[in-house]
Amino acid sequence: MTDGNPESLRQQQTRLAAELRSAGKTWVETAEVFRDRFRLNPRVALRVVRGWSQAKAAEEWNQRWPNEPKSFKSFSYWEIWPGKGGYSPSQDNLARLAELYECSVADLLADLPSFRHLDSATASTPVTPEGVKPGLQGEIMVPSEAEILLRDLLGRRPGADADTPPQAETAGLYRRPEEVNFAELAQVITMWMQRVPHPQTRRDLLGKLTAALAIAATAPLTDLAGFTDSATAAPTLTDPARFEPATLAHCEAMIPNLRKQGDVLGAAATLPTALAYRRIAEQQAKAAPNGPHRDRAIATYAELTQLAGWLCFNTGDYHSAQRLYDDARAAAHDARAVELVTYILCTMSHLATWQGKPRIGIDHAAAASAWADQTGSPYARAYAADVAVRALTADNQNHQSKQALDREYAALQAALADQSPSQSWWYFYDESFYWSTNAQNALKFQGSEEVLAATERALNLSDQGNLHNRSFRLLYRAEAFARQKNIGLACQTIADVLELTSVNGTLRIEQRVQQLRNGLNPWKRTRAVRELDQAISAYRAQPAI
Repeated sequence: MTDGNPESLRQQQTRLAAELRSAGKTWVETAEVFRDRFRLNPRVALRVVRGWSQAKAAEEWNQRWPNEPKSFKSFSYWEIWPGKGGYSPSQDNLARLAELYECSVADLLADLPSFRHLDSATASTPVTPEGVKPGLQGEIMVPSEAEILLRDLLGRRPGADADTPPQAETAGLYRRPEEVNFAELAQVITMWMQRVPHPQTRRDLLGKLTAALAIAATAPLTDLAGFTDSATAAPTLTDPARFEPATLAHCEAMIPNLRKQGDVLGAAATLPTALAYRRIAEQQAKAAPNGPHRDRAIATYAELTQLAGWLCFNTGDYHSAQRLYDDARAAAHDARAVELVTYILCTMSHLATWQGKPRIGIDHAAAASAWADQTGSPYARAYAADVAVRALTADNQNHQSKQALDREYAALQAALADQSPSQSWWYFYDESFYWSTNAQNALKFQGSEEVLAATERALNLSDQGNLHNRSFRLLYRAEAFARQKNIGLACQTIADVLELTSVNGTLRIEQRVQQLRNGLNPWKRTRAVRELDQAISAYRAQPAI
C-alpha cells in the first residue's frame, strides 16, 4: 500500500489476481500464490482469486445447480473445515466445487495432512504436497480478509513492532467499513483465541483489539464534510444545523456492521460507537428539512437508539435499555416506520420477560403483533410471535405458548419463501432462531430429549459468526444435559460457552452460566465440576469488553 492512498486488502487481491492471470497463470497456480501471501487454505484461495465473496460463490453455484442450492453458510462451513465449527463437503459437493473453481478435487484438499511418511517404503523425509510449504503442511488456515484484518488491528503484521499501537493503520483499514465480514472475523477470533490459552495474554490482546475496533468504526466519519475529531471525543458535526445526505447515508450503512460487531465482540465494545452514531443521527434528524429526508433521518435515529438499548440490555443496564427503547419507539412512530415500531416493541417484550415481568412482555408482544399485521412483513409477524412464545412460556402458559409457536412457524415459512429484500435488522432471524425458542419452550414444558433435539437443529442452522446467539443455544443444551444428570457433558458445554464468551462477553450470558453452575452444586466435588470452576475463574479474570 502506498503512503497517501491506502489500498484495501480486497484491492490488493484483485490487482494481484489480474497480474497473475495476465501472466498466464492458471486459477490453481494463482491460488497457490494467494495461499502463500495471504495465508489462506485452498478452498478460500480458489474463491478469493476470482474476487468472489461467499455469497457470490453461492450465487454462481445456484446458477449451475439450481436443484441443489447452497447459501454462503455452506461455503463458510466448508472453508472452516477441518477446524472447529466447520463441516466437511460431501464427495458430490467436492466434485462440484472443483468444477466451479476449475481445479481438481485434490487442489481443494491440499491443506490436509499427509501420512505417506508412515509407510515404511517412503523415504525418511516426509513428503510435502506440491505447492504447500513444509512449515504450513497440515495447518488449518483461516479466511484471509479476517485473518489479516485481525493482525492489522492488533498491530502484529509481519515486520511490525508487536507493541506498536494499532491506531495508525486502522483508519486506512476501515476506509470502506462495509467490506468488513464480521462472520469471518468471528471465526478467526474464535480459532485465534483457542491458540492463546494464557489469561493475561488474552486480556492484553482483547483490550488492544477492542480499542482498535472502536477507533476504526468511527474513523470514516472524519472523512465526511463538516466533521471534526479529537483523541478524546467522539466525532461531532462542526455545523449541527446543516443536513448532510452523505452523513446520514453513512450512519445507515454502519448500523448493520455495528449490530454484527456487537454479536462478535460484545455489547460493551460496541456501545460507545453506537452512541456516537446515534448523536450524529439525532443532529441530522433535527437539521433535515420536512418531508422524506426528515422521516428517513428520524428512522435512522430510532434504529440507532434501539441498537444502543439492545447493547445496554446485554451489559445488564436494564434501566438505560428501557429508556432507550421508549425513545426509539417514539421516534419510529414519529417517522411512521411501522415495521421498525414492530421490531422495537419485540425487543421491549424480550427485555420485560428477561427481567421476570412476563405479563408486560405479553403486552408488548401483542402490540408488536398488531403492528406487524399492518406491515405485510412475514419477518415482523414471525418475530412478534417469537417474543410472545418466550413471554407466555415464562408465564407458564403452555397451551398459549404452543399456539404462538405454530404462528411463528407459519410466518417463518412465509419469510423463507419471500424473495423480496427484508429490513437489515432481521439479519439474525432465521430458522435456527425458531428452533432456539422451541428449545426454551421445551425446557419449561417438555423433556430433555426434546430440548436436545431442538438445540441440535438450532446449532446446525446457526450463523457461526453470531457468537451471542450460539452461546445461548449451547447453554440450553447444557441445561438439558444437567437434567439428564450427564454432568460431564453439561460442564463441557458450559466450558465451550466460556471459550466463546472470552471474545464476546455479556452480563446476561454470565448470569446464565452462573445459574447453571449453581444447579450443579450437588456434584461440586466431581472432577468435571471442579474443572468447570477453574474455567469460570479464568473467564472472570477477563476484562469487561
